[in-house]
Amino acid sequence: MEKNNIILINNFVVDDPYKQQKVADMLEDASKQILSKHDGFISTRIHKSLDGKKVMSYVQWENKDAIEKMLNDPRAIIQMNDLASVAKVERILYELVFTEEKM
Repeated sequence: MEKNNIILINNFVVDDPYKQQKVADMLEDASKQILSKHDGFISTRIHKSLDGKKVMSYVQWENKDAIEKMLNDPRAIIQMNDLASVAKVERILYELVFTEEKM
């Protein structure tokens, strides 16, 4: 991972495990059909909490401009509105400053 990439973390809170899986599936579809098609996209990771109430997506981008272009894509707007109808959403941008991976 390149230092200074921008990370978009979305936290979704749901009220039952069925909705948790639905949100995870919707995020996977959005990544495959929308996010990955945009210039500047690097990767998506989707995590489900063990309590069945939260989903977190971690989307890495080359820069903030790439995220802003994606967020203005009408398909992304529709997808985020659909997700907001199923879960409470918190969106936060982070700058990647360090990563270490075991090879």
